[in-house]
Formats: sequence, C-alpha cells, structure tokens
Amino acid sequence: MALIVKELLAAFRDPRARLALIAPPIVQLFLFAYAATLEVSNVPIGILNDDWGLASEQLISRFERASAFSEIRRYRSQRQAQAAIDRQDVMIVVRIGQDFSRLLAANEPATVQLLLDGRKSNSAQLVNGYVGTIVRQFAEDYRKGSASSELVDRTWYNPNREYRIAMVPTLIGILSMTMVLMIVGMSVARERELGTFEQLLVSPLQPLEIVIGKAVPGLIVGLAQGVVITLIVIFVFGIPMTGSPLLLFGGLIVFLVAVIGIALFISSLVANQQQAMMGIMVFMMPAMLLSGFASPVQNMPAWLYSVSMLNPLTHFMLIMRGVFLRDMPFWL
Repeated sequence: MALIVKELLAAFRDPRARLALIAPPIVQLFLFAYAATLEVSNVPIGILNDDWGLASEQLISRFERASAFSEIRRYRSQRQAQAAIDRQDVMIVVRIGQDFSRLLAANEPATVQLLLDGRKSNSAQLVNGYVGTIVRQFAEDYRKGSASSELVDRTWYNPNREYRIAMVPTLIGILSMTMVLMIVGMSVARERELGTFEQLLVSPLQPLEIVIGKAVPGLIVGLAQGVVITLIVIFVFGIPMTGSPLLLFGGLIVFLVAVIGIALFISSLVANQQQAMMGIMVFMMPAMLLSGFASPVQNMPAWLYSVSMLNPLTHFMLIMRGVFLRDMPFWL
C-alpha cells in the first residue's frame, strides 16, 4: 500500500505532471474527433458540361444542393479541368457527355465521366460514391415513368452513417492505453535511472508486491481517465451508450491490466526513461494499426489477422463499438 501511495504522489506531486495527465488526453480526444475523420465535406467540385441541355443543368443543380460540395466550378474544356486537378483546385470533375439530355429523353444510355485526383485516393473514392449516388438518383427520377427496380438500403446501429459515432468511442481505449503505458513504463524506468530500483529489490517487499505497487497506480489513473473520456463522449459529443455500463467498465479493467503487463515488460528491457519512451512508441503504432481503428481487421492477410488477435486493443475496440452502437450483451 505504501508503494502505491508513493507512486501516486510521484505522479501528481508536480503541477505540470498533473496538467500532463489531464489536458493532453482531452485535447487529443477533440483533435481525433474533429480532425481525424474519413468523412468528406465542403469539397469544391468541377463541372465540364459538353451538353448544355435541360437535363444536364438539372443534374448540375443536384450537385449544387448537395451538402458534401461547397462550390461548383464550371470549365469549358478538358484542358481547363485537367489543370484544375493538377493545381488541386478540385478533387473531382464531372464531365457530362454530349447529347446527354437527348439520350435521356430517348430512354437511351447517357454518359457521365468522373475525373478523380488519385493523389488523395481515399477521399476521391468517397467523393466518387457521393457523385455516383446523385447521378443514379437523378437518372431514376428522370425516368420515373418507366418500370424499374429500386434498391432500398437500411443501415443498422448507425442509421445516419456518421463516421464520428463509430470512431469516437474507440478513442476511450487508445487514450487510456497511451496514458497507462506512460505512467507504468516510465515509473520503472525512472527507478532504474535514479538507482532506487535496486533498493526496492532489497527491501522487505516481495517481487509480487513490487509489481502490484507499480501496476495499481496506472490502473487507477487509467480507469479515472477512461470514465472522464466516456462522459465527454456521451454528454459533449452526444453519442448515446446503448449497452451496459458494467460491460464497459469491466472490459476497461481487463484491458488496462493487459496494457499494464505490456508496460511492465517494456520497462524490464530498458535502462532509462528515454529507452522506455522509445519502447512505448514502438509498441503503440502497430497496436493502433492492428486494432481495427483505421481499417477492419478482417481486411488484413490471414497471418496479420492472427497477430491482431494478440492485441488487447483489438478486443477492447469490439467492446466499445458493441456498447455504444449495438447494445452488446454482457456475456459476449
């Protein structure tokens, strides 16, 4: 117990250290939520209209009303459109083919070409999907007099398909993991650097008691931080928790215990705080990439998928998304 109190006092004695435990996670939460998003909005779009008929102008008006596009820029030649993409003035140019209006009126196939900037492949792919949806909907509305089949989609768990709702809850695990790694890993490294770790080894404390004394402060801080971030996610970002708070809290405890074990392992391999920091950074980046935070783990090769199953953050991501999005039962 005395060692636990000592570690907590060491972590909170300095006002700057207290600020470092509180401010960075909250700042990072808002940065991730508002800056690190895969949604595309306020994008300028180019139009190259080779038709100038009524139907083509009606299609262009659809783009003007779309919330994803902030500005419509018209070009008179393919050279102008290509130059705009080269200068990154626009990410996509919609080229409406000749006789577009006449072909639509005759119920014949009409051509709409999309010129995309491949330097921003992910954003271009998303914008491609937006434009494709608008064009298909326009064609269906224009030909509504003819019989056609209709695709009706329904999205479960996230009806509006908001990226923030799916992404922000996962930050609870990432930010808590970061802080626990720093507290526990740097604590042991600091003892080695100051030469006091040997004093601990020759003290009456048993090795297990030393491990517990180093682990419990990190667990307490990680739990407190996880609760604070969860409250911000719910009450500031307005993301409802549809599942069990007990599942979230229990999963957080198990997850942090696993992270503490990793931090203690890293600290056992280093001799000073600088090496501990490097070891933590070496672990954190692969852990985030293999967790399913940026892309589904199911898309990974089989051998890399097996490695991701060893990552505690992968399993905690599933719990967070299950608790916030789909009311995951406690026993799953």
